Amino acid sequence: MAKQDREKFDGIDVGKVSSLRDAGWSDEAIAEEVGIEAGMVDEIVIHQNEKKKQESEKMDPQQSRLVILTDEELKKIYERAAVIGAQEAMKRFEQERKSENGKRADRRLRNTKLLLRNYRMLKKHAENSVFRRAQMDESAFDILESMMKSRDNDVIISSIKDSAARTAIMVSHVEAMLGLYAAFCEKSPNKEIECRRYDVVWDMYIAEDNLSAKEIAQKKNMSKENVYVDLRVAVERLAALIFGVDGLNVQ
Repeated sequence: MAKQDREKFDGIDVGKVSSLRDAGWSDEAIAEEVGIEAGMVDEIVIHQNEKKKQESEKMDPQQSRLVILTDEELKKIYERAAVIGAQEAMKRFEQERKSENGKRADRRLRNTKLLLRNYRMLKKHAENSVFRRAQMDESAFDILESMMKSRDNDVIISSIKDSAARTAIMVSHVEAMLGLYAAFCEKSPNKEIECRRYDVVWDMYIAEDNLSAKEIAQKKNMSKENVYVDLRVAVERLAALIFGVDGLNVQ
């Protein structure tokens, strides 16, 4: 690594920058999280790749080995990057709720609940719709931003449902973030609690046969009040993921 590069990136967590890029964060979101200019993100990622290449070239050829990763190893690497991205998104969401942007965070919570409550209907609508992929000219981020501009729940859901492409994009996005949340729960130090929270939100909104809070309480052997506590935390987690991973495009 050149001395000028070491000085330029001194004090910057370059590994975190690379991990967040791999997890799907936009350059602007990464820059805000790490405290750098957005234009530096690309430089850091390129620099890190070149550094790895140089280190590889310096290896003794006799010590070099062809490394073939198994599907399981690749899966673990992906899950680790996903968990890092999920953790950072949740941290940013919590910081936003405590800042002057608290009202925007509250709207994200409201819209997350709206998407979850209507998930089964939207999924069924998407499965029964016929459309060309060429019609999918919006990203999930575009649709989420439009949701933030409206305060009428019926208008928001209609704007999604009335377009087969929009419906498919949002269903795919919600399912992808549920998968990311599941990975986060599996890797959490509080795995048992986090997985229970995931199960609560799944049974309440996502399962083929939704359960009431009373039914979930009986299933999990817990009070109905604790079901609502778990649900609140799970929805906050999902709000951070659904609205926090900027620029995600499921086209």
